[in-house]
Amino acid sequence: MVAISIGQQDAETVARAFVANIVLKYGTSRILQTDQGANFTSEVFRNTCKIPKIKKIPSIAFHPQSQGSIERSQCVLAEYLRHYVNKDQTNWDEWVPFATYVYNTTVPAATGFTPFELLFRRPSTLPSALKKPPETQYNYDDYVSELRSRMQTVHHHAHRNLIASKGKSKEHYDKT
Repeated sequence: MVAISIGQQDAETVARAFVANIVLKYGTSRILQTDQGANFTSEVFRNTCKIPKIKKIPSIAFHPQSQGSIERSQCVLAEYLRHYVNKDQTNWDEWVPFATYVYNTTVPAATGFTPFELLFRRPSTLPSALKKPPETQYNYDDYVSELRSRMQTVHHHAHRNLIASKGKSKEHYDKT
């Protein structure tokens, strides 16, 4: 999963974010499925996809099931973020990289491999900070300690929530 926080969703901003954060980091894909949002159906975005010869396929309007796994991953990301943002929800964008890292290094029951492993063909080397309990620090200037604690907390809660969510999804699926 790649999640990018951007200030606005106009076509030019989305196209620039797509190129900078997807194409230039991971290369181009042959096919790109998008929703029916105006930013994706715009001429700017269509032309952005034409340059590297990406075939852009829009999903069916008002039919979120056509992108079920993406919709589900966005729900999981929102759930992760809900636990860490401040009360007025002004710092959610600071947590996006941590939440996506946890998502990408957590093993889903469906595949048995992390999304990171499926993309890069090797497991992610977790920071050593995630392998031992967090240390209580009262030195607010120590960024490294804060980062370690934040990553451990996000990983622990996200893992617990993902396991619970998978169980609920299985129960719901088994009912139907």
